[in-house]
Amino acid sequence: MSNLTMSRRFRLATGSLAVAGTALVLASCSSGSSDPGTSGDSGASGDEPVTVTVMYKSSEFTEDMIAAYEAEHPNVTIEFIEYDQTRLNAMMTAGDPPDIVRSGPNSNLFAKGLATNLDEYIASSDVLTEEDLLPANDAWRYDGTTRGQGSYYGIIKDWSPDATIWQNEALFEGTGVEPLDTTEPISWDELLEKAIALKDAGVEYPLGLEWGWGVTNLLQTMIVQQGGEVYNDDLSETTLDTPEAERAIQWLIDYGKSGVGVTSLNPLPDGQDAPTFIAGNMAMTMDGYWFGGNLQADEAATVAETSTMAPAPTFGERVSPIFGGVGAYIPSGSDDPDAAWDVLEFFMGGDPAAERAQTGWGLPILESLWDELPAEEPYQQQAKDAALVEAEYVKPLPDSPYVQLSQWDQIVDAELTAGIKGEKSAAEVASSIQEQMNSLLAQGKDQIG
Repeated sequence: MSNLTMSRRFRLATGSLAVAGTALVLASCSSGSSDPGTSGDSGASGDEPVTVTVMYKSSEFTEDMIAAYEAEHPNVTIEFIEYDQTRLNAMMTAGDPPDIVRSGPNSNLFAKGLATNLDEYIASSDVLTEEDLLPANDAWRYDGTTRGQGSYYGIIKDWSPDATIWQNEALFEGTGVEPLDTTEPISWDELLEKAIALKDAGVEYPLGLEWGWGVTNLLQTMIVQQGGEVYNDDLSETTLDTPEAERAIQWLIDYGKSGVGVTSLNPLPDGQDAPTFIAGNMAMTMDGYWFGGNLQADEAATVAETSTMAPAPTFGERVSPIFGGVGAYIPSGSDDPDAAWDVLEFFMGGDPAAERAQTGWGLPILESLWDELPAEEPYQQQAKDAALVEAEYVKPLPDSPYVQLSQWDQIVDAELTAGIKGEKSAAEVASSIQEQMNSLLAQGKDQIG
């Protein structure tokens, strides 16, 4: 299941699940009522004292949420640990992991058997059901080889089609450059042409790509959109000596050379696009739906009036990627996966999920919570409608269990920087990335076995 069905899209668009959304919110107070997936009655719904250890960020899994859950489950104590990778590694190594862990989905995690299979829990849940989970959660599925299909190993907290583009249409006025169409995707080449024209017309920052957050996802998106392959069949080698990869790399080099936006050679002092966009100095920023949350600030009121969200650009097939998909999983070594699942249901499908949707800082992973999204302001309604369509084209990007995205990002950034500086051609950049990544892939495969 990679795309929304027409019936699912219709239900979202018409809001016919508003009553179901309300029922989900109410159900959060008794989320332990669903049958457990694998090992008898959940400790969270029994009488025996239970402790569930949660490693998350306190800004996301708050004290109020913990208090609300514990008030409804007096036998349960949630022991909270601020997310720390070093501490998590130590706990995993010691064989005493947390019961719930914040993470992004990745094949390395799945291939090492570190996450609990959630299929039976989801099958017996009244809160987090397969029917209600949007296709974006396929990023947390794995069939033993490929991410995006097979069993569920985690749940997304909230998500966004991250290559969509927010634009301040006021900065297009008087330049002779038309704003982006908010329904039909533009090609990457046409996007760069518009950005260069805006630069020539005096716009300081025509197009931001959030370069500092990593550009590997953009590179891979462009390759996939052309029908190209990032990896070989068993995901043990990357194949970048292809026309599709070289075209994508050339685009990123041309973007950097044109000076229309930020790269590692000229970073923004804030490390992100939002302050510059809100100040009215950036015409377009490639950020997902979540970026609209920034426009609720008082200082963003003027820019918000002329802001819209456009589809992700394309190089052929319309693929709208998710770069994050951060959520949570239950480690396979959890002391009480049943109780952990009960807490996870509450956090991902109960009141906390509804309240998150109402903030506009991300899209809910449950279809039935879509009506909770804010739509009071014109830009909010427009972005909500655009995200609804974009959700049809969500597709997990290729992911090998033998390397981490951070390894890709470091190498890709260094090689693209060399290309932007004129030290290497696109073909040479592609060859160098391929050589370095294949060395890391070989090491990773040896480690996993």
